[in-house]
Amino acid sequence: MDRANCEPFTLIDTEATPSDAVGEHGEHIEHGEHVGDDYNQAFSGRSFDTDLKTRVALRSHYPNHTITVVPPSVINLLAFAFDGNARAVLDTDTEEIIRYRGYFQGFRGTPGSLATSTRFAKYFYTWLTEEYILYNVTIGYYTFQYILHEAAEGEKVTDQSKVTDALIKAIGEWSTPDEKYVYVFDSYSWRASRALYDEVQRSSWKDVILDEKMKDALTDIVRKFYDSKDVYDDLGVPWKRGVIFHGPAGNGKTISIKAIMNNLVNRKVPIPLLYVKSAQNTYAIRSIFSAARAFAPCLLILEDIDTIVTPSTRSYFFNEADGLERNDGIMMIASTNHLDQLDPGLSKRPSRFDRKYLFPLPALPERVLYCSYWRTKLASKTSIKFPKRLCAAMAAIMYDFSFAYMKEAFVATLLVIAGNRSEKAVPGSDAGALDHPVDDNGGGDDDLDDFEIWREMKKQVLILREDMDSSKVEVKKLPPPSNERDPDDPSVIIDAKGTVTLKHPSIEKLERVGKMAVKRKGGMQLLPEFVPDRVA
Repeated sequence: MDRANCEPFTLIDTEATPSDAVGEHGEHIEHGEHVGDDYNQAFSGRSFDTDLKTRVALRSHYPNHTITVVPPSVINLLAFAFDGNARAVLDTDTEEIIRYRGYFQGFRGTPGSLATSTRFAKYFYTWLTEEYILYNVTIGYYTFQYILHEAAEGEKVTDQSKVTDALIKAIGEWSTPDEKYVYVFDSYSWRASRALYDEVQRSSWKDVILDEKMKDALTDIVRKFYDSKDVYDDLGVPWKRGVIFHGPAGNGKTISIKAIMNNLVNRKVPIPLLYVKSAQNTYAIRSIFSAARAFAPCLLILEDIDTIVTPSTRSYFFNEADGLERNDGIMMIASTNHLDQLDPGLSKRPSRFDRKYLFPLPALPERVLYCSYWRTKLASKTSIKFPKRLCAAMAAIMYDFSFAYMKEAFVATLLVIAGNRSEKAVPGSDAGALDHPVDDNGGGDDDLDDFEIWREMKKQVLILREDMDSSKVEVKKLPPPSNERDPDDPSVIIDAKGTVTLKHPSIEKLERVGKMAVKRKGGMQLLPEFVPDRVA
């Protein structure tokens, strides 16, 4: 043996007493009277691995006990006890307590309270008839729970304690969420979200302004998938599907996904919902598909998939989606605002995503429906006069707006109205009332500017339009002015300056000439520069 090349080694005194330990340089370290003394020593710079140091100290002080270590993020013993399922008594007599005292600020008028942050504490823990010792120890940014139980007859102290395992199992079953959760993956881990579940429950197809045929197609493809396992098995093909929702931002992809989720959680046998916000590496991709296989049949939602499948995770995602492992019962719905930027392995590989649904900018009929939706929402607000004919007028000026922009226009308009009324309100006055009555369809004077919501809506649409990227909007010039009435509709007048005026225009006529409507003498003046790109 070449002694010169041998690794250095340390002789350990096997006759050392149980309360002794050997330091990293071979020196003997005397344990303190309490575990807390050793905890303090661990942070004095003597040892790098404080968890190991704590285990050695516990073994020294409790030589007849098994030791099980559990992070509270997985199994929280104190929460289990505080919920009345066990009893935890803080030991203030035999062990030191290391804690910080502070004050928790209240919010929105609620009173604040004193608060404690405990870094080291010992508890006498009782569950059913079993007695345990629990040490809660904070090491750096992490907290460890050391569960000690006296070794049973025939059990070694190095064995995994069966009664401790029974306690962990009971806490795990107690903490397992019920079906009223959406499981959310963000960066590195899953969490059960009741808030997202509640939001899904408030979502419905009736709130989605979308072509009815497309609504039917989306509901059918999802329903038939979960109802057709026998068909897939009979044909000998994997029971899995993938669809992509694509199109400009703000046109109904997310709200449609929520409506689909609502249908699934309200089935007779609810379908688990797994929602992926972000996944930064291959470990995250593996965790996502492992969970999906465990929950199957389930719905796996990959929102903004172009941020999830990146060059660094591309190959791994493809292998998980249609590699050797079976994904039976998993339906994937992915969304993207940029289908053209997706990897062809996603957008053009049927075995991964076999259907693509476009969510385009809403055409005029959809915009009118959306304005009608808001009119219905405001029906109970008697101070807001919103006649039916305003829906077509508002829809006309919101050309090239997404549903998200249209929503912003309505919200901003109502906020301005609320602000104006709070500043100018006079006791006994009604800031939104008209000088004359109108019926439900807007009967009465033809001047739309009599309506406060219309006046403010025009202003907000102009502001929002300035925020839009005009370079992405394809437009065409109007034909030269004719100084004549439109031969197809005598209610449309085009004067010598090219100004188009409509009296009680139809929706179709608004679609043909409608751009940037403003009021003018009982009719609707439309700036003549542009018409929608879909008009020939």
